[in-house]
Amino acid sequence: MKKVFVIFLTLMMLTVMALAADTLKFEANFNKTDSKKNDWTPFVGEWEIDGEFMVNYDLGSDNTNIWLELDQYGDGVWIYEYKITYDVKGGQWAPAAGLHFMVSDAEAPQRGSSYLMFQDLTEIKLYRCEAGGITRVAFTPGFQAIVGETSIIRVEYNTKTGAFTIFHNGVKVIEYVDNDPIVDGQYISLRTNQTQASYDYVKVWYRK
Repeated sequence: MKKVFVIFLTLMMLTVMALAADTLKFEANFNKTDSKKNDWTPFVGEWEIDGEFMVNYDLGSDNTNIWLELDQYGDGVWIYEYKITYDVKGGQWAPAAGLHFMVSDAEAPQRGSSYLMFQDLTEIKLYRCEAGGITRVAFTPGFQAIVGETSIIRVEYNTKTGAFTIFHNGVKVIEYVDNDPIVDGQYISLRTNQTQASYDYVKVWYRK
């Protein structure tokens, strides 16, 4: 009887672990390993896959945009991670770049309803966008974008609780709760501000 109970308990633990596992929903490495479904649409800026990077060369625009259709639905944790190098700065707020997620309108200036993970010359920050506006909701100074340096940004967002946990190069830098969370989106979008930047990869996971 004891052996049966141990087996049952083990199976239950494995089931819980499986349910809690991160499921890869999207991956872009900007090379031959990418799926043919990785259909990025350049909208504003000078975007090009150069080597194994998605690069924006436009130093003039303060809001470049290349987007991809990606359904983001479900009560759980959505995880967004991207690796970026800031190559050249153009304007006074540069280098600056990031990622819109939970996007409702891929070609609107602030991407409709969305969140924007962003890093500029002063800090790392999270914005909430809606009704054509953009509001900084959380930030941490001291984790600024620097020309020639690479950042790995990871966002863990719980659509059920509105809780965000954000990491920069493996260091937790922001914890924030949105009391009126955006619960779904249809697109993601890369964005730069007067900056030549190279995105090495973009990955999205879901944890139920």
